[in-house]
Amino acid sequence: MNPLERLTKNFERFPGIGPRQARRFVQFLLVQQGAYRTALADDIKRLGANSFQCKKCFRWSVKNGSSHAVCTICRDAHRETGLLCVVEKDADLDNVERSGFKGLYFVLGGTIPLAAEEPEAHVRARECIMRIEEDGTKGVLKEVILGLSATTLGDHTRGFLQEKILPIAQALNFKITSLGRGLSTGSELEYADPDTIASALSSRY
Repeated sequence: MNPLERLTKNFERFPGIGPRQARRFVQFLLVQQGAYRTALADDIKRLGANSFQCKKCFRWSVKNGSSHAVCTICRDAHRETGLLCVVEKDADLDNVERSGFKGLYFVLGGTIPLAAEEPEAHVRARECIMRIEEDGTKGVLKEVILGLSATTLGDHTRGFLQEKILPIAQALNFKITSLGRGLSTGSELEYADPDTIASALSSRY
């Protein structure tokens, strides 16, 4: 496989990118100046060295200062620590944040396939439960918001988590809610506009 084909195949691995778009990316890079391609390659090389995954919420963050364990959102003393919003991926977290939400987050890392024999192997369910138990035991947790997409897999994952969290919620006295249907059925949280997300948060059930 020649370098152009290999690069095209690598672009095809990006979410939502098909063969035609991947080829357009490669063609775009071919007509750019060498300095641009070099700078882009350097940025990709430095990506791992300049970022870290938060140990509390599991979002990816840029290294800033000496603390590379917990992200700026989790460290922010002005957040509403009683609200924990569980989302599928970092892009969803970013979108919820733009809606004005001031609580904390947990990133699951995906959704659970419908026929999965080991559901917990596909998402950070164990880590999520541990985070909820820890916050609940401290008495700071008032509500867990299952902020998942209004898709078949989102609903399936929501049902799985709700079943796991419910006994803990009953024992530690906090609520479990889901986003209201300001989100139309079949819509992914990543692509919803901030006003729609704000409406879904205000009408959670």
